[in-house]
Amino acid sequence: MEFLRWMRTSFDRAAAPMAAGLPWVGLALMVVAAGFAVRSWNFARMRVRAVATITENVSGFAKEGGVVYTPRFRFRLANGELVMVQAAGASEDVEFAAGATVPVLYRAGDPQGAVIATVWLAYQGAIVFGVLGVAVFDVGWVLRVVLRRRVVA
Repeated sequence: MEFLRWMRTSFDRAAAPMAAGLPWVGLALMVVAAGFAVRSWNFARMRVRAVATITENVSGFAKEGGVVYTPRFRFRLANGELVMVQAAGASEDVEFAAGATVPVLYRAGDPQGAVIATVWLAYQGAIVFGVLGVAVFDVGWVLRVVLRRRVVA
């Protein structure tokens, strides 16, 4: 019973400051997410799009130990030339199976700098900060509603 009383007093102390601050923190995180989204959209807008086929996943050793896999893919340029590129990033899991098709973006005249541009890879920062911002905002707003109902009751 003592623990429940402690939980209640802790909630009573922390709820008001959190209800006042969390919605603003959530809004700030959503603004950061919008910034990431605009940056990613602008990056994609200035690049040439193509569809590539994953040819293989090259394995290597990570600095921290373990194995990492880097996808290698090929795609055709507008003039028909076939280009083979190894992705810049690697991961501990095979993200794309050999034979899978993926969207890629590259600067005109620099197909060797092509990057895999799935929605998650292109907008990862915007998605993470957006979801986090909405969650923090919602928790703060729910705390406000709970505190207002306590005052009325």
